[in-house]
Amino acid sequence: MATITDVSRLAKVSKATVSRVLTGSRGVREESREAVLKAVESLNYRPNIFAQSLAREHSNQVAVLVRDADASQLSAYLPQFTRAIQAMGLELVLGFASQSDELSQQLDRFSQLNPVATIVLGACPQQMLGPRTIVIGIGEQAIRYDYTFACESALRYLLSQGHRQVAIWLDDDEAQISDELLTGYRQALQNQSLPFNRELVIHGQHGSEHSLLELLNRYLPFSALLVRRDGDAAVAIRLLREFNIAVPGEVSLMSLEDSPLAVQLSPPLTCIHYPLAELFDAALDKLAQILHKQTHHENALLRGRLVIRQSVSKFS
Repeated sequence: MATITDVSRLAKVSKATVSRVLTGSRGVREESREAVLKAVESLNYRPNIFAQSLAREHSNQVAVLVRDADASQLSAYLPQFTRAIQAMGLELVLGFASQSDELSQQLDRFSQLNPVATIVLGACPQQMLGPRTIVIGIGEQAIRYDYTFACESALRYLLSQGHRQVAIWLDDDEAQISDELLTGYRQALQNQSLPFNRELVIHGQHGSEHSLLELLNRYLPFSALLVRRDGDAAVAIRLLREFNIAVPGEVSLMSLEDSPLAVQLSPPLTCIHYPLAELFDAALDKLAQILHKQTHHENALLRGRLVIRQSVSKFS
């Protein structure tokens, strides 16, 4: 049976580094992390000490719940995250939810599995949080992403390109996130002493064409459109083309996600990159704290970065 010494030799790192990788701790270079995970898989090493310490209380499963609209975000990172979970001697159980009521049903189903922890990607109502629930998104107890800063940064970039009439598409199914986005939108306008036009704020559901069609049928002039998800950007590109509106020649387009879809669209999307890998690394840190029965540290507030591609042009 392989030992941690065997793993450290094959990966050519110290045993301390192996331990940090297996417990999901930070401060490990990406190449070292990958080397350890490959060695663990090659040697079929299964450190069960964490799972055994909780065996009397919980299963050895980690439940991960994702909203359908965010599934594209997770796809690129899920293999690496799954390997990290398995390296802890745990199993990953994945579930999806589209609406808030389905979110509650999935959490109830997960509770019957009695997992070591449940990780939720996206907004989760306070009353649904359990003592071993790790939320990635917003809220006082969540691993927080700064949606306000993301939206403010996006609008600030569009304003720097000469755009003054910028429409924003908000998702009504995630009111808390939409409120933070709207705060950032207002702040960027206020910083440039520009008026806020409520008619440029459209509400709808992810992937729904109705709200954007209403905006286009108003004949309300706008030179740029800001959406949260790349999938909504794809819908916008198609509808704008049906109205013979060129992107970015007549309307620039920007998203707040930067999933693998962003570079596949035509034109490729300018985005504020959503730092999914960093958010899940922070979730692994919290999971390690739960396994070690340590007190949770204060959550960091993570921010995205601007990624410039071809979907935004200067407006004059």
